[in-house]
Amino acid sequence: MTALIVIDMQDEYVGRNRKQKRNPYNFEQLVDNINSKITDYEQRSDTIIYIKNKRKFSASGFVPELRLASDLVFEKNRASCFSNNLLLSYLMDKAITKIELAGVDGNFCVGMSALDGAKKGFSIRLSLSCIGVANTQRFLKTQEKLAKANISIFD
Repeated sequence: MTALIVIDMQDEYVGRNRKQKRNPYNFEQLVDNINSKITDYEQRSDTIIYIKNKRKFSASGFVPELRLASDLVFEKNRASCFSNNLLLSYLMDKAITKIELAGVDGNFCVGMSALDGAKKGFSIRLSLSCIGVANTQRFLKTQEKLAKANISIFD
């Protein structure tokens, strides 16, 4: 079984009112790309999961432009979404072994989730067009770590 996990697409991180210098994502393009990916998964009847970060902020809502195609929402208070035991139990119960990650940020929560998910035995994929990256220079090094962990990275 396959799932798409959308990470931290909350207003503080990617919304129109975010601090531009801190998170310089191209809001419209990122949301459009992720929404397109969500539609693809929905049409195939694959699982779509949303993750909210409660660690630094008050767990604001998702940006209104994000397509919510399921009510599967899990919270996390660490960088990796796989630190949530309820999420891990859900994935095991549904026999989900292949996971594509989308969201923000490629150097932090998405990148750390990818590495942690691979360690936990999941087959992880990342579509670069569906990942917000604040520091593109640093992401080059992150991509090397991801590739060494056998994480599939594509455009």
